[in-house]
Amino acid sequence: FEWDVPRQHYQNRGREAWLPLFYHHNETFASLHRASFDAVVAALPTDDLAPYRWADGSALVMVQAFRYQEVSWTGPDGSQGQMTPYGEISVAAAATLGPAPPVLPLLRPRLAGFVLQLPVTSREARDGGRDVYGLPKFLSDMDFAEAPDSRQVRLSEGGRDILSLTVSTGGPVVPDRRPLVVYSVKDGQLWEAVVPVLGHVQARLGGRAGHLELGDHEVGRGLRALDISASPLAVFNYLDHRSILPGPLRSGGSARPYPAFPGRDDEFACYTVQYPGTPAVGQYAAIPPVPA
Repeated sequence: FEWDVPRQHYQNRGREAWLPLFYHHNETFASLHRASFDAVVAALPTDDLAPYRWADGSALVMVQAFRYQEVSWTGPDGSQGQMTPYGEISVAAAATLGPAPPVLPLLRPRLAGFVLQLPVTSREARDGGRDVYGLPKFLSDMDFAEAPDSRQVRLSEGGRDILSLTVSTGGPVVPDRRPLVVYSVKDGQLWEAVVPVLGHVQARLGGRAGHLELGDHEVGRGLRALDISASPLAVFNYLDHRSILPGPLRSGGSARPYPAFPGRDDEFACYTVQYPGTPAVGQYAAIPPVPA
């Protein structure tokens, strides 16, 4: 968190700040899936990006669910501000600039991918991601379920399912300090953001470690066209996770437009978390006063 990179000016809905945004407390889990190499190549908006190949020739798609609990930023006058907590699900094709080297992307010192879909639960997060980074964010409902041996999220929009992801927990714990490289399209150009990460993660291998189900929503059908496997190659459960989101840098040549799904324009989507033996807790529900 000793940030020595030049800060960039950021404006969202009339509020000014300096990037980066500091994500102090994230709840997150993820899964890695095979996908059609040809379909992923066709989905990428520029030839500057090359998908990684798995041993069988397939491409790789990562699905990662986040619950951002504490996000802070610095204003032009040095004041401190906070974003409203929000949920986010990233569906990204593992890809890199230029030819992809013949090595498993999970063994690389940096994890890189082009963001195919990035639904969120607040308009504040949607607008900032679209305007500043060109990310395909849209508003959608997220229902998380936490259990001792599994973590799950159900993503829907307009009452229609987009996807459901379940991962198993357990396994050895290792530190994860690999930056996450995020590619997106803005103003007809390819942009890159390098996100420093600090966390501790458990990994489990094999198809029995999780399950991905794609729904009949327009976004789910688009993902299904990539022939993403329901069974994962691996799943990842983070015991703790912090990150820093800097401003994007132009990293490639021209790129085809990659518009976000429009979605609705509410201030917040439905965002719940359910724990064992309790009803789902609405994350945007009004908190009643503590009795005297």
